[in-house]
Amino acid sequence: MTASVVKSAGRVFEVLELFDVERQAMTATAIARALKYPASSTVALLKSMVSLGYLSHDPGERTYFPTIQLAAVSRWLEDSFFVEGHLLELMDDLAAATNEQVLLCWQNELAMQFIRTNSPDKAAARLLAAPGARLPLFESVVGLTALTLKRDVEIAQLAERCQAQDAKVDLPAAMEQIRTFRSLGYGIGVDVHTAGANPGAATPGTSTVAWPLRHRRSSRCIVVSVCGPTERIKGETRNIVQAGRSALKRYIGA
Repeated sequence: MTASVVKSAGRVFEVLELFDVERQAMTATAIARALKYPASSTVALLKSMVSLGYLSHDPGERTYFPTIQLAAVSRWLEDSFFVEGHLLELMDDLAAATNEQVLLCWQNELAMQFIRTNSPDKAAARLLAAPGARLPLFESVVGLTALTLKRDVEIAQLAERCQAQDAKVDLPAAMEQIRTFRSLGYGIGVDVHTAGANPGAATPGTSTVAWPLRHRRSSRCIVVSVCGPTERIKGETRNIVQAGRSALKRYIGA
């Protein structure tokens, strides 16, 4: 958790993200152990989440589990992504078709922030992209893929902002890559950068195939991608691209 995050707020979301990974009822002891929280403050936090209606408590089993209220308050977000189709189902199908980790991220300021991962292997999902981790906008496959949805003048403005924050951007090289991705309809390449303060968002030797998606209600760039070891991704690129195109056509008509 970064210093800029209020501890109590951060812990609420870490608990919810833990349930997203484990997908089963958990005791307070198990939650405290997994997140390395003090036992007493963990119980207090969970009781507060129960009172607010976002967790349920089973006194007999002494376990906690998210309630449907959590899904209800966020349902509109998924609906806002596309005119039709279901983003999470798209990710499920793409993961099943490729047998690789599928990642969802969007532009947050001058970085691409991971917001969800879907993988047959939970351990791999944690290693490659933890929710909240970030990659540079101009130095990642997902970032350059997202930029394909923007006008060239907007891309130049973002590059200027990066340079104002002492982040070097080779704009001509970036534009060449962006134009290539635009013509392909997807981005592809090796990600050699880690996520700085958020290690684990990418590892050297990891390759990505990514598709840009348009958000209905904002200019925010969204990207769904397939990520895995470079050797394996290179060998399966044709099949992965076909799987991605089929999934996008099936769920959002792209």
